[in-house]
Amino acid sequence: MSLIVDSIFTEWRASLPEGSICPNTKNGYHLFLLKEICLKRGISENIINSVILALEVDDKEPPLDDKEKDRAKKMGLVWKGKGYGKENDDFISFKNVDGKLKPVEPKKTGKEKKTDTKISPTFDPKTYDAETGTSPYDPKNPKPQVSAASDEDAQDEGGQGVDQEKIDTSLEYTKTQYNIDKQTGGREGIGLGTNKSRAGEAAVHKGLRMMMDGKSLDEINSHLMDIANDSDTYLNKGWVNAAMSTIQAVDREIGIKNIKFVSGDTPEGRTSVKVDTDLETSSDMFIRTNDGRTIGVSLKDSGDVFLANKGWPKQSAILLDELESQMDTAVHGQLSKAMSIDNFKQKRSLEFRNVLNQMGGDFDLMVQRLQNDPSNPIGDYVNEFNDLPKLKNAINTDSLSIPQMKAIARMLAVYDKEKEQKLRNPEKEMVKDTFDVLNSSIEAKRGMNKWILRNMHVFDALGLNKEIKDGGVDEFITVFGTKPKGSVMKEDSIRDLFGSEVTRMLTENLNEIRNGNMEPEELENYMADKMELDHETGRISFLHENNLKYPLFYLAGRSRGIGESPAMEIHSTPMFERSLEAGTFNTDNWSEEQLNRLNNDFREMTKRNK
Repeated sequence: MSLIVDSIFTEWRASLPEGSICPNTKNGYHLFLLKEICLKRGISENIINSVILALEVDDKEPPLDDKEKDRAKKMGLVWKGKGYGKENDDFISFKNVDGKLKPVEPKKTGKEKKTDTKISPTFDPKTYDAETGTSPYDPKNPKPQVSAASDEDAQDEGGQGVDQEKIDTSLEYTKTQYNIDKQTGGREGIGLGTNKSRAGEAAVHKGLRMMMDGKSLDEINSHLMDIANDSDTYLNKGWVNAAMSTIQAVDREIGIKNIKFVSGDTPEGRTSVKVDTDLETSSDMFIRTNDGRTIGVSLKDSGDVFLANKGWPKQSAILLDELESQMDTAVHGQLSKAMSIDNFKQKRSLEFRNVLNQMGGDFDLMVQRLQNDPSNPIGDYVNEFNDLPKLKNAINTDSLSIPQMKAIARMLAVYDKEKEQKLRNPEKEMVKDTFDVLNSSIEAKRGMNKWILRNMHVFDALGLNKEIKDGGVDEFITVFGTKPKGSVMKEDSIRDLFGSEVTRMLTENLNEIRNGNMEPEELENYMADKMELDHETGRISFLHENNLKYPLFYLAGRSRGIGESPAMEIHSTPMFERSLEAGTFNTDNWSEEQLNRLNNDFREMTKRNK
């Protein structure tokens, strides 16, 4: 029996995620792995459950004071049966003494070497920072560390430790662990986004740290690809490629040697770089430079960017709410009507009636043709034509169901593509009506354009957002993981986009605006007025002083299929991505290869939008 238990324990320890040294009976995932191992060995599930229950009882956590519970949570401590320690640590750093957390000194081996008095080779409870869970001595990495660091630096490093743990967890986060976390309420303090996007952002964070440690790009890529090759992780090869491009762009823009440390958008990471934890910012990570600057970094996997990609009702409500204060009440009412999903549905019903009336008896013949087609090109939707009088009545009474609309649209797509396209007219009309209202008033147009500029992070990159500055972010850049070496949107690229007049205004007024001595409204309005909304193409272009228009974004109302509610898309054009890659919006300075790529991109975009 002893041999069996030893064998199970050995296998259990070997199955733990990388970085976990010893099984932790407080960890639900560790217990899940134990159960799987036992089941594979043919052990009864009732016996397994009884053993796991006993383990949990033996390791029952004694009660802590409420304040101490909060401290333990902030420090990332978990109950480890005999005391508290970090999740992946094989030692205990705190004990519960009368409801209070008390640091414990690791066992001495008797082999400790004498060192300079400025070095602290052993754990010293007096220097332990209870808020950050760190001391000058790290038992996991017992390299002597100078204990003469300032309290401020120690706090920074402590926050970094917890931040890095969270980031590395996101990097190697598995679908298995996600299912477990769903049962326990999920993870806290890990930022916004999906598990995939967080893994991609974590890859940049990890890669930069590895580069700072002297690792080569090949070594970093190999490490990240090993994680991506595990089908259970959320990191994929596309995100790894984007991360590698991003890392090179950061190195080119800031310089690895100039970086003191990087932090993620976690409470601990923000604290370590002294960024307000309540600050609303688009930064996905922060970089602290050796000269004391904190740079907020927005990470994009490419220049192919959606500013909006939600259902039309939800996105239009957000947009209308943000624009209400920036335009006349009457104009705002017109815009609300133009963007109304109810108006869209009425126009869609009318379009179905028009198609039916135009086809007359040909509609019945087309249905017969469909029903007799042995290939059954529309699948189960053909059943919607079994009761033709009922279907026609639904068309004429504006009561078509979504399956009925899809059935008609798919039939027309097979036999009369022109009429199928007519059913898409309401989407096009909604976008046209929206553009017409926006262009009818300078306030409306300006409000929309400023919304785009804000969501492009233009004002953040220029330092016009005083809240960000007050919140502890000195600079802001957006980095795109565009192949092969990434690209950066920063103040210089914005100056290039808007031309010499904006450059002049920036030069004359930017410091005053940044210091809060001058409102940025004049500069923002000038930039917004340089944007043009074209309802014919749906493009949002920037008018350069050379009289050329740069189509950088487009607005579209797009259904996943006729019958579905449309989504509002505000999406970058290939011009945006390729301009950032080329380092200038002036195509006169592009290579022939870059121009050819742009032309190919626009052709592909045209195909997608048909």
